[in-house]
Amino acid sequence: MVLDNANRTRFVYWFSTRAFETARAWLERLGYSLSEAPFTPCQVLRARARRLVYAPPAKWDGTCRRQGSWYRASHRRGQTMLVADHELPGLDRALDARIDASGFRPEALPTDEQLHELVESEEYEEQKPDEWERISWRDACIFKILFTLTGFWRRGDSLRRHWIGHRANHANFLARRFTTRIEGEQVAYSVTGSARVCSSCVQFFNLMQPVDRKLVQACPGAAIFAGAKRDAYYDVQPLTVEGRAVSPEDDDR
Repeated sequence: MVLDNANRTRFVYWFSTRAFETARAWLERLGYSLSEAPFTPCQVLRARARRLVYAPPAKWDGTCRRQGSWYRASHRRGQTMLVADHELPGLDRALDARIDASGFRPEALPTDEQLHELVESEEYEEQKPDEWERISWRDACIFKILFTLTGFWRRGDSLRRHWIGHRANHANFLARRFTTRIEGEQVAYSVTGSARVCSSCVQFFNLMQPVDRKLVQACPGAAIFAGAKRDAYYDVQPLTVEGRAVSPEDDDR
Protein backbone atom coordinates (compact mmCIF):
# COMPACT_ATOMS: atom_id res chain seq x y z
CA MET A 1 0.00 0.00 0.00
CA VAL A 2 1.30 3.46 -0.88
CA LEU A 3 1.65 5.73 2.11
CA ASP A 4 -0.53 8.82 2.21
CA ASN A 5 2.69 10.80 2.53
CA ALA A 6 4.51 9.14 -0.40
CA ASN A 7 4.88 12.51 -2.11
CA ARG A 8 6.46 14.19 0.90
CA THR A 9 10.02 15.43 0.67
CA ARG A 10 12.62 13.39 2.55
CA PHE A 11 15.95 14.58 3.95
CA VAL A 12 18.78 12.08 4.33
CA TYR A 13 21.40 12.41 7.07
CA TRP A 14 24.52 10.32 7.69
CA PHE A 15 26.47 10.01 10.95
CA SER A 16 29.46 8.21 12.36
CA THR A 17 28.60 6.02 15.36
CA ARG A 18 29.65 8.62 17.91
CA ALA A 19 28.07 11.48 16.01
CA PHE A 20 24.75 9.63 15.78
CA GLU A 21 24.54 9.16 19.53
CA THR A 22 25.22 12.88 20.03
CA ALA A 23 22.61 13.82 17.41
CA ARG A 24 20.08 11.40 18.88
CA ALA A 25 20.38 12.92 22.34
CA TRP A 26 20.07 16.38 20.81
CA LEU A 27 16.93 15.50 18.86
CA GLU A 28 15.28 13.76 21.80
CA ARG A 29 15.81 16.88 23.88
CA LEU A 30 13.93 18.75 21.16
CA GLY A 31 10.98 16.36 21.39
CA TYR A 32 11.72 14.03 18.47
CA SER A 33 11.33 10.25 18.69
CA LEU A 34 13.78 8.02 16.82
CA SER A 35 12.99 4.43 15.86
CA GLU A 36 15.07 1.87 14.02
CA ALA A 37 13.87 0.61 10.63
CA PRO A 38 12.47 -2.85 11.50
CA PHE A 39 13.43 -4.93 8.45
CA THR A 40 15.06 -3.03 5.59
CA PRO A 41 17.06 0.21 5.28
CA CYS A 42 14.49 1.70 2.91
CA GLN A 43 11.94 1.80 5.74
CA VAL A 44 13.54 5.05 6.88
CA LEU A 45 11.32 6.60 4.20
CA ARG A 46 8.40 6.13 6.60
CA ALA A 47 9.68 9.01 8.75
CA ARG A 48 7.02 11.63 9.34
CA ALA A 49 6.79 14.82 11.38
CA ARG A 50 8.62 14.31 14.69
CA ARG A 51 8.87 10.54 14.24
CA LEU A 52 12.27 9.95 12.68
CA VAL A 53 13.57 6.61 11.42
CA TYR A 54 17.18 5.46 11.25
CA ALA A 55 19.14 2.51 9.85
CA PRO A 56 22.33 1.44 11.64
CA PRO A 57 25.13 -0.34 9.72
CA ALA A 58 23.85 -3.81 10.68
CA LYS A 59 20.55 -3.15 8.88
CA TRP A 60 22.39 -3.53 5.55
CA ASP A 61 23.45 -7.06 6.55
CA GLY A 62 19.96 -8.40 7.17
CA THR A 63 17.01 -8.91 4.83
CA CYS A 64 18.80 -7.28 1.89
CA ARG A 65 22.35 -8.47 2.61
CA ARG A 66 23.40 -9.02 -1.01
CA GLN A 67 21.99 -5.65 -2.03
CA GLY A 68 23.67 -4.14 1.02
CA SER A 69 27.03 -4.88 -0.60
CA TRP A 70 26.70 -1.48 -2.32
CA TYR A 71 26.56 0.16 1.13
CA ARG A 72 29.51 -1.84 2.41
CA ALA A 73 31.53 -0.83 -0.66
CA SER A 74 30.55 2.83 -0.41
CA HIS A 75 31.92 5.90 1.32
CA ARG A 76 29.15 5.45 3.94
CA ARG A 77 30.26 2.06 5.21
CA GLY A 78 29.98 1.95 9.00
CA GLN A 79 27.74 5.03 9.20
CA THR A 80 24.16 5.35 10.41
CA MET A 81 21.46 6.88 8.23
CA LEU A 82 18.64 9.04 9.59
CA VAL A 83 15.69 10.33 7.54
CA ALA A 84 13.14 13.07 8.22
CA ASP A 85 10.43 14.78 6.16
CA HIS A 86 11.85 18.20 7.03
CA GLU A 87 15.26 19.68 7.74
CA LEU A 88 16.40 18.99 11.27
CA PRO A 89 17.69 21.83 13.47
CA GLY A 90 21.41 21.92 14.19
CA LEU A 91 22.34 19.06 11.86
CA ASP A 92 23.11 20.89 8.63
CA ARG A 93 26.57 19.41 8.31
CA ALA A 94 25.24 15.85 8.40
CA LEU A 95 22.59 16.53 5.75
CA ASP A 96 23.46 14.65 2.57
CA ALA A 97 20.50 14.51 0.17
CA ARG A 98 16.95 15.57 -0.50
CA ILE A 99 14.34 13.26 -2.08
CA ASP A 100 11.29 14.69 -3.86
CA ALA A 101 8.56 13.10 -5.96
CA SER A 102 9.06 13.90 -9.65
CA GLY A 103 6.76 14.02 -12.65
CA PHE A 104 9.56 12.94 -14.98
CA ARG A 105 8.75 10.39 -17.66
CA PRO A 106 11.33 9.36 -20.28
CA GLU A 107 10.12 9.40 -23.86
CA ALA A 108 11.25 5.80 -24.21
CA LEU A 109 13.09 3.23 -22.13
CA PRO A 110 16.15 1.32 -23.39
CA THR A 111 15.74 -1.91 -25.33
CA ASP A 112 17.03 -5.18 -23.87
CA GLU A 113 20.03 -4.87 -26.17
CA GLN A 114 20.81 -1.44 -24.70
CA LEU A 115 20.35 -2.81 -21.17
CA HIS A 116 22.95 -5.47 -21.94
CA GLU A 117 25.31 -2.79 -23.23
CA LEU A 118 24.91 -0.92 -19.94
CA VAL A 119 25.76 -4.02 -17.93
CA GLU A 120 28.85 -4.55 -20.08
CA SER A 121 30.03 -0.97 -19.54
CA GLU A 122 33.46 -0.43 -18.06
CA GLU A 123 32.03 1.80 -15.33
CA TYR A 124 29.72 -0.92 -14.04
CA GLU A 125 32.23 -3.75 -14.36
CA GLU A 126 34.84 -1.83 -12.40
CA GLN A 127 32.61 -0.50 -9.61
CA LYS A 128 30.09 -3.24 -8.85
CA PRO A 129 30.71 -5.02 -5.51
CA ASP A 130 31.59 -8.69 -5.93
CA GLU A 131 28.78 -9.85 -3.65
CA TRP A 132 26.11 -7.94 -5.59
CA GLU A 133 25.93 -10.47 -8.45
CA ARG A 134 26.10 -13.59 -6.28
CA ILE A 135 22.41 -14.40 -6.55
CA SER A 136 21.15 -17.59 -4.90
CA TRP A 137 18.16 -19.88 -5.04
CA ARG A 138 16.96 -18.08 -1.89
CA ASP A 139 16.89 -14.75 -3.75
CA ALA A 140 15.00 -16.30 -6.63
CA CYS A 141 12.40 -17.95 -4.38
CA ILE A 142 11.78 -14.92 -2.15
CA PHE A 143 11.49 -12.55 -5.12
CA LYS A 144 9.18 -14.90 -6.99
CA ILE A 145 6.78 -15.39 -4.08
CA LEU A 146 6.78 -11.83 -2.68
CA PHE A 147 6.67 -9.90 -5.94
CA THR A 148 4.06 -12.18 -7.52
CA LEU A 149 1.76 -11.99 -4.49
CA THR A 150 2.06 -8.20 -4.39
CA GLY A 151 1.40 -7.82 -8.12
CA PHE A 152 4.80 -6.49 -9.20
CA TRP A 153 5.54 -9.63 -11.20
CA ARG A 154 3.14 -11.51 -13.41
CA ARG A 155 2.69 -15.25 -13.46
CA GLY A 156 5.71 -16.67 -15.23
CA ASP A 157 8.05 -13.84 -14.21
CA SER A 158 11.28 -14.77 -12.48
CA LEU A 159 14.52 -13.31 -11.20
CA ARG A 160 16.21 -14.67 -14.30
CA ARG A 161 13.89 -12.58 -16.47
CA HIS A 162 14.38 -9.37 -14.50
CA TRP A 163 18.07 -9.77 -13.59
CA ILE A 164 19.20 -7.68 -16.55
CA GLY A 165 17.13 -4.75 -15.28
CA HIS A 166 18.48 -5.07 -11.74
CA ARG A 167 22.02 -4.66 -13.03
CA ALA A 168 21.32 -2.16 -15.81
CA ASN A 169 19.65 0.33 -13.48
CA HIS A 170 22.76 0.56 -11.30
CA ALA A 171 24.93 0.58 -14.41
CA ASN A 172 23.22 3.63 -15.87
CA PHE A 173 23.88 5.72 -12.77
CA LEU A 174 27.55 4.82 -13.15
CA ALA A 175 27.92 4.99 -16.94
CA ARG A 176 25.32 7.76 -17.46
CA ARG A 177 24.30 6.58 -20.93
CA PHE A 178 20.66 7.63 -20.48
CA THR A 179 20.14 11.10 -19.03
CA THR A 180 17.78 14.05 -19.16
CA ARG A 181 18.60 17.73 -18.76
CA ILE A 182 17.37 19.45 -15.58
CA GLU A 183 18.39 22.98 -14.70
CA GLY A 184 21.41 22.78 -16.95
CA GLU A 185 22.57 19.41 -15.60
CA GLN A 186 22.50 16.03 -17.32
CA VAL A 187 20.75 13.72 -14.86
CA ALA A 188 20.85 9.92 -15.10
CA TYR A 189 17.62 8.02 -14.48
CA SER A 190 16.30 4.52 -13.81
CA VAL A 191 16.02 2.71 -17.13
CA THR A 192 13.14 0.32 -16.34
CA GLY A 193 9.87 0.31 -14.45
CA SER A 194 9.78 -0.71 -10.81
CA ALA A 195 9.31 -4.43 -11.52
CA ARG A 196 12.86 -4.60 -12.92
CA VAL A 197 14.53 -2.39 -10.29
CA CYS A 198 16.44 -3.79 -7.32
CA SER A 199 18.03 -1.97 -4.37
CA SER A 200 16.87 1.53 -5.26
CA CYS A 201 18.17 2.39 -1.77
CA VAL A 202 21.61 2.73 -3.40
CA GLN A 203 20.40 5.82 -5.27
CA PHE A 204 17.75 7.05 -2.82
CA PHE A 205 20.33 7.35 -0.07
CA ASN A 206 23.12 8.67 -2.26
CA LEU A 207 25.50 5.74 -1.88
CA MET A 208 26.47 5.83 -5.55
CA GLN A 209 27.92 8.84 -7.40
CA PRO A 210 27.26 11.02 -4.33
CA VAL A 211 27.68 14.37 -6.08
CA ASP A 212 25.30 13.50 -8.95
CA ARG A 213 21.62 14.30 -9.06
CA LYS A 214 19.51 11.23 -9.87
CA LEU A 215 15.99 10.33 -11.03
CA VAL A 216 15.13 7.07 -9.31
CA GLN A 217 12.32 4.54 -9.57
CA ALA A 218 11.54 2.60 -6.40
CA CYS A 219 12.24 -1.11 -6.36
CA PRO A 220 9.38 -3.42 -5.33
CA GLY A 221 10.88 -3.72 -1.85
CA ALA A 222 10.82 0.05 -1.33
CA ALA A 223 7.19 0.13 -2.41
CA ILE A 224 6.18 -2.83 -0.22
CA PHE A 225 8.17 -2.04 2.92
CA ALA A 226 8.59 1.74 2.74
CA GLY A 227 5.47 2.94 0.93
CA ALA A 228 7.25 4.43 -2.09
CA LYS A 229 5.23 4.84 -5.26
CA ARG A 230 5.43 2.20 -7.94
CA ASP A 231 6.57 3.20 -11.46
CA ALA A 232 7.14 6.81 -10.42
CA TYR A 233 10.37 8.77 -10.38
CA TYR A 234 11.92 10.45 -7.36
CA ASP A 235 14.38 13.32 -7.69
CA VAL A 236 17.42 12.75 -5.45
CA GLN A 237 19.49 15.90 -5.03
CA PRO A 238 22.82 15.77 -3.17
CA LEU A 239 23.17 18.59 -0.66
CA THR A 240 26.84 18.05 0.23
CA VAL A 241 29.90 17.06 -1.76
CA GLU A 242 31.73 15.20 1.01
CA GLY A 243 31.00 11.65 2.01
CA ARG A 244 31.68 12.20 5.71
CA ALA A 245 29.41 12.98 8.63
CA VAL A 246 29.81 14.92 11.86
CA SER A 247 27.86 15.59 15.00
CA PRO A 248 26.31 19.03 15.56
CA GLU A 249 28.92 19.71 18.23
CA ASP A 250 32.04 18.10 16.76
CA ASP A 251 34.19 19.19 13.83
CA ASP A 252 36.27 15.99 13.98
CA ARG A 253 35.39 14.10 10.82
